[in-house]
Amino acid sequence: MIAGQIANHLTEDALCEIFADAVRDNRDFMTWLLEQTKFAPHAQSARLLHEEQMSIRPRKRWWRHWWCHVNELEKDRETDIFMVFEANADQQPFRFSVHVENKRGIGKFENGQAFAYAVRANQMLNLAAYLSHHEYTTILVAPKQFADKYPADRDLFDVFISYQNLALHLPSYAQKN
Repeated sequence: MIAGQIANHLTEDALCEIFADAVRDNRDFMTWLLEQTKFAPHAQSARLLHEEQMSIRPRKRWWRHWWCHVNELEKDRETDIFMVFEANADQQPFRFSVHVENKRGIGKFENGQAFAYAVRANQMLNLAAYLSHHEYTTILVAPKQFADKYPADRDLFDVFISYQNLALHLPSYAQKN
C-alpha cells in the first residue's frame, strides 16, 4: 500500500486484498475481526487456513473468486473475501468460515446479492471443495452511509463493520469527506 492512499482512491479489489492480507499477517487484527462475530470464543486460538485454501485452488489470491451456485437464485454468486479458520473446541478441530462483502459506498446491491451470502455460505458447509467447515458467518464491510442507505440488505448479514470503524485498524479504509 502506498502511504496516504484512502478508500476513495482504491479499488474494491485492492481494499479486499488489504483486508485479507491483514487477517493473514496481523494476529491482532484477525482476533479483533473474529471478536465481532459469533466465533468470538475462538478468536484467540483460531488459525486461518489460507495455505490450505491456496492448495485447493492455486491462484494469485487465496481469498478471492470462491464461487458457488445459489439454487434459490438459479445463478452463481461470488464471495468477495472467503476465509476458513480452524480452532479447537472441546479438544476437537472445529472449522468455520467468514464470508465478507465489501462495498466501497458507490453503486448499490445487485438484486439478490445480500440475500445470496447466507444461502451460499450454507451451501458451502461440509464440502471438501471449501475445506469441510462446519459453521459460517457473513460480514458486510461498507461506509456507514452506504449501509444506512440499504438497511434491509445490511440486515441480511450477520455482522456489519463500517469503514469508519475498520479504519481504526486499517488506515486504507479511511475516507475523504
